[in-house]
Amino acid sequence: MLGRACQKLQAATPITQAARGKARGVIVQSYSADVLPYKGTPAAGKSNRVRLEANKTYHWCSCGLSITQPFCDGTHKVPGLTNVRPVSFQVEKTGDYPLCDCKQTGTRPICDGKHSDVSKAPRDKNATRMVAFDESPVYEGVAHKLGYKPKNGGFQ
Repeated sequence: MLGRACQKLQAATPITQAARGKARGVIVQSYSADVLPYKGTPAAGKSNRVRLEANKTYHWCSCGLSITQPFCDGTHKVPGLTNVRPVSFQVEKTGDYPLCDCKQTGTRPICDGKHSDVSKAPRDKNATRMVAFDESPVYEGVAHKLGYKPKNGGFQ
C-alpha cells in the first residue's frame, strides 16, 4: 500500500516541486524521507555551499548525526538512535547549492534560512542530573551502587 502511495507521489513530481519553493531544480527521489515531519539534530547553524553535479544521486543527511555533513554516512541506521532518514536527490544543473546543515529546513535539502531560528544554546543547557524511575528495585539497587542519593522521588 505504501509503495503505491510513493509511486503516486513520484508521478506528481511537478506539483511536489512547485510546493517546495526554493528547492526548484532539485529532484527528490526519496519522497517518504522528504515529507517526514521529523526534524533532525542541527549539525551546524548555517548552510553549507556544495558543488553538485547534474544527474548524480546524492543522499542528504536529515538526522544531523552524520560525520560527513551535509551528506549521509549511515549513522541513522543504529537501532534506536533516530527515526529520520536521508533524502536522496539529484540536481538538474551542475552548480553550487546551499545545503541545509541545521536540518530544520522546509525545502529539504536546500537551505531556506531556518538556521536563524535555531537556538545557539548548548543542547545540554537545560539538562538535569535528576534520574527518576518507576518503583523499580533493580534501578534503585544500581543507583545506590553508583552512589546516587534519593531525592524528590528519584535519584541524584
